Amino acid sequence: MAIKTYTNTVQTDLAIIQTLAADLVVKSSEFLTAGKLSASIGIWHAKDSASAPVGAGTKYTIEKSYALTGDDSWMPITWVQAGLTAPTVITTDAEEAPGQTLIEIGVTTPVVGDIICFKNGTIGLTEFREVIAISAGVSCTLKDGLTNTQAQGTYNTQVEKFDIKIDLKGIVRLRVFVNNNLGTTNRAIIFEIKLTTCDGIG
Repeated sequence: MAIKTYTNTVQTDLAIIQTLAADLVVKSSEFLTAGKLSASIGIWHAKDSASAPVGAGTKYTIEKSYALTGDDSWMPITWVQAGLTAPTVITTDAEEAPGQTLIEIGVTTPVVGDIICFKNGTIGLTEFREVIAISAGVSCTLKDGLTNTQAQGTYNTQVEKFDIKIDLKGIVRLRVFVNNNLGTTNRAIIFEIKLTTCDGIG
């Protein structure tokens, strides 16, 4: 009896890190699922405003298609929706170098477990880091060091992460629909969407 083995494959991002203005929607890249057994979709969501949305947060809908081409056969599989809480806005005291975990800040302090969005002037260098310790009004400590240089400035907390597992058997195409136009007052966001798959071999 043949032994079936599996391998996990990192795929191209469905949506590279980017901004999306209030009241807009966008579709991710499409992913053809041939030869894939299952997928994990990771969504990183941050508010790009100090004010909270009103009524409804951004909704991320994972969709499958019943056809290899065209837009007539898309069907929602599942969805996640971001919260409404306004971010805490922290101010860093200086430029932060790659590898840095101790971030000196002003009087406004995040809470342990919060995730900060270090929005970079070059959006592709933006990164999200979890807070594991604080000294109120003095500093916060990040779980992992920064990858890129981040300028002195103001940064929002309240980043949300979603991990969604999808069984790909019977699915030929996959995408994510991002709807930032569901509330009575919507706000700009920053987001990215990544995907890995489990492939059958042998």
